[in-house]
Amino acid sequence: MPENGGPIMPFFNEKSIGSWVKSLEQFIDKSFEHYQTMVDHLSFPLDVQETKNEFIAHANLENYDQSQIQIEVLDRALKIIAYASESNRFTDDKTNISQFKQANKRVERLVPLPFAIKQEDVRATFGNGLLKIRVKKSRPSANYIDIKPEAEE
Repeated sequence: MPENGGPIMPFFNEKSIGSWVKSLEQFIDKSFEHYQTMVDHLSFPLDVQETKNEFIAHANLENYDQSQIQIEVLDRALKIIAYASESNRFTDDKTNISQFKQANKRVERLVPLPFAIKQEDVRATFGNGLLKIRVKKSRPSANYIDIKPEAEE
């Protein structure tokens, strides 16, 4: 085996490998920062509390109107959806060129629950940018099956 470490060793040494690893770590750190920023724009703060008789969800939707919020009742979860559409028209007075921009934004969160829910057990209110959803806990209904002795033949 040659002592010089082979044909790639002139390109790599302890110092260059260390700087390469450091730049890779910085790249990964920056990627996670951008990912967190993206996730923050696609979601909204949500807090869920449990009491003896109900689950209460508080969603901070301060940038939305009540008409832009939907709550979907699923079998064992709630889906909160908020959407907004914004459009702007700009006209340059000097060139008389108009520009139209439209942006749509949709955010949603899923609130899983440990029991099946019915639409009539869910109540929601909205005020001052805070959506409050109350879900009444339901008692699981027992569906027992009678067991009969096996007939002897």
